Amino acid sequence: MRSAFVMYSVLSLFTLIGILPAASSNDAVTDVINADFNKTYSAIINTTNEAIYKFTYREMKNKTTAVRITTELHADPKRDARSFPVIVVIRQQQRTLSWTMPLFLEYSTGIPREISFTPSEPQFYMYTFPAGVDSVLVHASSEDEKCAVMSIQTIQCPVYDMNVDVEFEGKYQTMTKQAAIQIQREDYPNGAFYVVFVLKPLDKTCSSEIETISLPGITRSKTVTLEIKTTISSDKYYWGMVFAVAVFGSFYLIAFLIGVIYHGCSKHRGIWMIPDPPEANLDQISANDDDQNDLLNTMIRDNASTGASSASRGMDGNSVSSIDSDDIDFLKDADQEKDVFRTKTELFVYDLSRKKYKKQARNYTIYWRNLLAISIFYGLPVLQLVFTYQKVLNVTGNLDICYYNFNCAHPWGLVSSFNNIFSNIGYVSLGILFLLLVYRRQLIYNMAVQREKMMKKEMGIPQHFGLFFAMGLALIMEGIMSACYHVCPNYSNFQFDTSFMYIIACLCMLKIYQTRHPDISAKAHTSYLLMACVIFIAVIGVIYGTNVFWIFFACVYMFFYLILSVHIYFMGRWSIDRGICRRICVAVRYDMCRCRRPMYPDRMILLVFGNLINWVIAVYGAVYHSSDFATYLLGIFIGNLMIYCTFYIIMKLRYGEKIHSLVMFIILGAFVVWAVALYFFLSNLTSWQLTPSKSREGNKDCVLLEFYDAHDIWHFLSSIALFFSFLILLTLDDDRFSTRRDQIHMLKSFGKLFGRKRSSKKGRKGAVDTADDDNNEADDKNRHGARACRIAKSPVHEDAVVHLSAVEPGLCLSCSKDKSAALYDFENHRLVDRWTGHERELTKIQHGKTCDNIFSASRDKSVKMWKRGNPNCLQEFNGHDLVVTAIDLNHDDSWLCSGSRDNHVKLWDVNTAQCIMESSIHRNLVTDVKFVPHSHLLVQTGEDKEVRLFDTRTMQVIHSFPRKHYIQMACDVSPDGLYCVTCSNGFGGKGCEATLWDLRGRKLVHEYSDHGEAVESCIFLPAITEKQIIATTSRDTTIRLWDMNTRECLSCFPVPGSGPLTSIICYDDLSLCVSSFNQGIISLQLSPSDYSLHQTGQF
Repeated sequence: MRSAFVMYSVLSLFTLIGILPAASSNDAVTDVINADFNKTYSAIINTTNEAIYKFTYREMKNKTTAVRITTELHADPKRDARSFPVIVVIRQQQRTLSWTMPLFLEYSTGIPREISFTPSEPQFYMYTFPAGVDSVLVHASSEDEKCAVMSIQTIQCPVYDMNVDVEFEGKYQTMTKQAAIQIQREDYPNGAFYVVFVLKPLDKTCSSEIETISLPGITRSKTVTLEIKTTISSDKYYWGMVFAVAVFGSFYLIAFLIGVIYHGCSKHRGIWMIPDPPEANLDQISANDDDQNDLLNTMIRDNASTGASSASRGMDGNSVSSIDSDDIDFLKDADQEKDVFRTKTELFVYDLSRKKYKKQARNYTIYWRNLLAISIFYGLPVLQLVFTYQKVLNVTGNLDICYYNFNCAHPWGLVSSFNNIFSNIGYVSLGILFLLLVYRRQLIYNMAVQREKMMKKEMGIPQHFGLFFAMGLALIMEGIMSACYHVCPNYSNFQFDTSFMYIIACLCMLKIYQTRHPDISAKAHTSYLLMACVIFIAVIGVIYGTNVFWIFFACVYMFFYLILSVHIYFMGRWSIDRGICRRICVAVRYDMCRCRRPMYPDRMILLVFGNLINWVIAVYGAVYHSSDFATYLLGIFIGNLMIYCTFYIIMKLRYGEKIHSLVMFIILGAFVVWAVALYFFLSNLTSWQLTPSKSREGNKDCVLLEFYDAHDIWHFLSSIALFFSFLILLTLDDDRFSTRRDQIHMLKSFGKLFGRKRSSKKGRKGAVDTADDDNNEADDKNRHGARACRIAKSPVHEDAVVHLSAVEPGLCLSCSKDKSAALYDFENHRLVDRWTGHERELTKIQHGKTCDNIFSASRDKSVKMWKRGNPNCLQEFNGHDLVVTAIDLNHDDSWLCSGSRDNHVKLWDVNTAQCIMESSIHRNLVTDVKFVPHSHLLVQTGEDKEVRLFDTRTMQVIHSFPRKHYIQMACDVSPDGLYCVTCSNGFGGKGCEATLWDLRGRKLVHEYSDHGEAVESCIFLPAITEKQIIATTSRDTTIRLWDMNTRECLSCFPVPGSGPLTSIICYDDLSLCVSSFNQGIISLQLSPSDYSLHQTGQF
């Protein structure tokens, strides 16, 4: 064969050129020729002859040189050149380059090709863009998991095909079973590129598992299937974008049509209007409430519930009294006393919507304003960071930086996966639409309020739109942050995609709670601080997800949920302070029996159920250690939101509230869309918990319009599902707009779930006559459906017993919510006398000290005098403007003192029923009065938290003791007149105490504070024991005996299932009687040896 070559001296370089046959013999003749640059040489090469051409040059300083060599083979046409190839070898000082002639290239298009390579034998192929093709997808797949690198390089020499330098040029990915790179023609001006495959010697680059050492003699190789196919055209880009815009644009059109057609018709416009009440009902209400002329005024003076009024709710969560317009004064700040109305066992929306509307509206407005500021400060660094990632990816070509679904990643401009970014348009567009709907709703509501002034304060669920605006803004930011995350999804910026999902879940739960607890919802800064802590925990969990962290998180999670449950249980009237440990110890020591019958059983059931679920989730995480902590944490929030929302809807239906047909359609739609969305969410196209090569094993092709993958469909459907979920919260209580707030329940009762029914027959269990003033059955259920109280069958009273008075051993005088007073012989088990005549419920009862006269106070604003053996009223004391809450007699029964919520304390002449003197003190809502023996003093307690001493000769206040932190519920004076004891309406163990005052020294002596709930009554026991003893009863269903001097709790006697213990009396024989809501009156006996109490009867 004759070969010829020419060497051009482009740059000077020392070079040796050898041309030899591929199978030369050992005795071959070698010709060494000193050659010159820029000349053509030819030689005959065969098995016996080879040629070496030696080129010499001088290297010049500061100048780069190179040599170009061209070789040409003139083979004998009679011989097959493939059988007699010629090898060209170029030897340099530090490198050798060779090639074989003739050079044969294999060329194929559109056909997958199998390629095998080893660490020492990499493979590379050239691809040339066909005419009219602007973009191709280079896809490689393999059956084994050996670690390799697929690189796309420009057409140049040398080709970087070694393990140490394959990453120096072009774009590259590590791969185990799959790799894909989309190539744009514009990035390769010559219209061609190399596809290079390099097998790594070890798998540590592709796997986080421990490396296994291969056995000797085993060749490490990998076989891949290479396929290069064209990608979608630019037209399909536009169709994909137009499709998304059209889908979400249709929601605007549907919302417009619903607003015009559905809400525009008069049939459905009524949800924003207040219907006129039926004339019959108005007449009956007017007949029962002489001082009111219309229905709505009743609610303005609703029950504020303190002392006896707060005891008007049964332990089973049902009210035992109707709405009372006389229970509250008209003071400007009376409705803001949280201890008055939040401690009732049955709450209505009116009880927790007493704060000023404008003040609350400003508080809720802060939510979206703060969130807007947070979004700006959070979003700008995110944008900077993710585009920096994208820039680094474009410059370095390292495609392992970002976790795309490379099988369906369509680049546009600078971004590598435009479809994953654009698919978040649903969050933004539907978030904007939700804000428009909320704004429209706010305008309509404001116009409705202008037409019906009482709507804002008295009708329907309080409409605060701040949280709704925050939810809409959060949905928009979720779309923006998700788009930012998908610019370059990876391990370092995962929280961008989930941060606002945490916020959305929290805001939705806050909104559900705020709907019927508008005065208790958390402040915006507190809520966002907790959300920030959640995001911080998510970051720590992903970065340091060790066993220690999981155990620590589980403990903190369970503890936090327990604290939150306590806060909800006590309606915000419980706090963490220095006394919490002492209160917990006391509760454990004395109140374990209360687990059988908690003060708020309905709330307790819900919270126990929630704690059980969340504790199981916490334990599961600590045991099994989910690999994706961020998703695990998000699942906790979404799960709790779903449970809470489901509970809210179920309880709404169980209370007889309606759900509009449109809302029901939205609920069903949300359920279906969420189910389908979760299917696509679980497709697991990528996972940043794995290495990039392992993550690409889950990459899949596009499934919608050849433009969107399964995760993009998740974006579409989840945005729609979130929008539907927001609409549910926005419209769920539309049926309550025309309902009075004192008739809207807090949805905390499970009573109806257990099939509890009311009986209209008096004397039966749970029977209370509530239909006297309403012939309409539906209105009766709404107005009085929560009044039934589970009371044990009693021969004395048909309703809750609110107060007792001692007569003589064996005889107990009592009054009840059933408007009657009774004298019962509990030793012989017989009813001695009963008195009826009051128009409203009784609040206090008092037996004369020196005669058989009996005095009763009532909500009908009067005090009546009765006599044993005579059923008729002998004397009536009228003059109070509101409910009479306190009465007492002086030592000779000549004077009667009464106190009322009208801030007046009156002194009456018993014989003439004339008011002798009176005193009025601003904000002095009286709860109890007691004459001081052997003096001219009178002790008075009130809701203003003060204890006062009056001089009965002038009815002037001569001393006010230091104000307590909680309402003073009742008082008693020691037989010697030296001490007074009062009890407080605390909550959650805080402030639940009795206080001993020195009447002579005018100072506080002791506090007795081991009760877990408000202390309803307190008395001094007769001084016939070795110790001076004080007895107290509480809403925590316990009776406690205290050593007056040492403050030691001598005895704790629980009465499970009794409900609040409202009053206690003691006789000289150390027998006691206690009144309760649910079990009538309980008689007990005190043992003076160990100060223990034993129940002797119940009536």
